[in-house]
Amino acid sequence: MTTAYGKLTWEEVRDADKDRVVILNVSATEDHGPHMPLDTDTVLGMAVAEGVAAAAPDEVLVMPPVPYGFNEHHKDFPGVIWIQPETLLAFVTDITASLAHHGFRRILLLNSHGSNHPVLDLAARKTVIASGVICVSASYWNLMPARINAIRTSETGGIAHAGEFEAAMYKHLQPDLVHLEKAAKQVVHNPESRFFNLDLAGGGGGAMLMRWWSEVSPDGTMGDPTVADAETGRRFLEAAIEETTALVREIRALPILTRRDHHAPTTRKA
Repeated sequence: MTTAYGKLTWEEVRDADKDRVVILNVSATEDHGPHMPLDTDTVLGMAVAEGVAAAAPDEVLVMPPVPYGFNEHHKDFPGVIWIQPETLLAFVTDITASLAHHGFRRILLLNSHGSNHPVLDLAARKTVIASGVICVSASYWNLMPARINAIRTSETGGIAHAGEFEAAMYKHLQPDLVHLEKAAKQVVHNPESRFFNLDLAGGGGGAMLMRWWSEVSPDGTMGDPTVADAETGRRFLEAAIEETTALVREIRALPILTRRDHHAPTTRKA
């Protein structure tokens, strides 16, 4: 059976193993500097999802992606398609409700755009409450910071948006669409800050401030794409697939638990 959900017939859906983990990639269509396409987040997120399917073909199904996300703060750059967080939350939870209705019990919301993370976290929580299924949200880079740091050549701050990480992976996948001759280093990391760190593998700072993107980046880039190369991208992608596959296998091993409502009074013996 194919792992591509959209290629199944309704009978194949009916007969499918409902403990397969259904992966839904949610991404964005937005600026990635002058050196990369608008579809970067979707291309990379689906490369991870499809890589997991190749590694574990009997354990997952991969949904068609949601290629639009919560990114209105990018709209000063032409081409951005933004979705309000309330709309995205409702849209994603309608998808998960549909999957639960068809009997699927394990869902992974695989995020590939940073600002989607809080929305998808809420979507996963709402899905569990509404449907009783297991629904997990994860941004794939958060599964592998140590591995990113072992591979990277850029300094802290070099991997945030359209920097080394994304440029290298896209160059590995579709080299003709990455134009590093147009790239510029835009590292805004402040090593003196205790709380603010946008580097995807920098450990975070514990606080979040998302400004208008045009206030902090002159060309839509945040990081250092100038050091990206296809071989590094292959290693980044391989690590992402391996770690996401490990997550999928943990999700499959999780027990389906039973709720117990404690409101009813218990009968006590005199």
